[in-house]
Formats: sequence, C-alpha cells, structure tokens
Amino acid sequence: MKVAIYNQGELIALVSGLSQKAEYPININYSFGKHRSISANAQVFVWIPKIAKFYGEDNEYIRKWMKHHIAWPILESGECEYSAKVRYMLTKAGYEQLNPRQKINMLDMFGVTRFFTTKQHNEFRDMIQIYWGKQGLQLRYLND
Repeated sequence: MKVAIYNQGELIALVSGLSQKAEYPININYSFGKHRSISANAQVFVWIPKIAKFYGEDNEYIRKWMKHHIAWPILESGECEYSAKVRYMLTKAGYEQLNPRQKINMLDMFGVTRFFTTKQHNEFRDMIQIYWGKQGLQLRYLND
C-alpha cells in the first residue's frame, strides 16, 4: 500500500487503522518532501491517446505539444531556479528563431513536469482539460 499523508491528523488515522487491522511485523518505507502521486502522472498519460485521436496527431507529438504550450509556461512563471537555467540554454541555442515543431522538439530535451510542485501539476491538468474542453473534447479523471 502506498499512501500520501498531508497532515498530522491523517498520520494519526493511518497509524490507528494499521494498529487495528495489520498483521505484525509491519514494514514501512517513507520519504519526506514534495512527491507527486503516481495517479497524477498517470492521468496525463491516459489523456494523451484520447487527445491524439481527437486532434489527429500521434501520442508523442501531443505529449511534446503539452509540454511546450502548457507545462513550460507554468514552470517558467513560477519560482524555479531550474526554469531560468533552461531559458538561458534555450536562448543560447537560438530557440526563438526556430519554427514551432523545432521549438517543441528542443524543449523536449529538458525535464519540465518533474520540477512541478503539486499546485503546478494541478494547474497543468486543469489547463489540459480547459484547452481541449474548448476544442470540444471533454477529458475526465480516471476515478470520475
């Protein structure tokens, strides 16, 4: 079982529930920090083939397009030292002189969503739904 705990109350509830139902010994792996759930990442990859079919493009192009047109502006607008470094490298490589497909391919050489905060990843998914919703494609979450 993998669980994300966001506050002390959730931690207490988890420990209480485990102590009542678990068989001993219990092994627990944990980490601290800003980790995104697998379901947040998986959701985007569920939408990509649907978008590709609707848009008449291949999955890889849609993934790169979303990275360039939706994810990158979100990361670049935030307080992230990494985005400044990427912007510097893109500028040095003549990014602004490239055609749209070349820009998409160049930006794909850099990580973008892996540097998102949870709030930024939520915004990313919201923007995907809004953009394609306006195009006539309603994207739903896996658990909806």
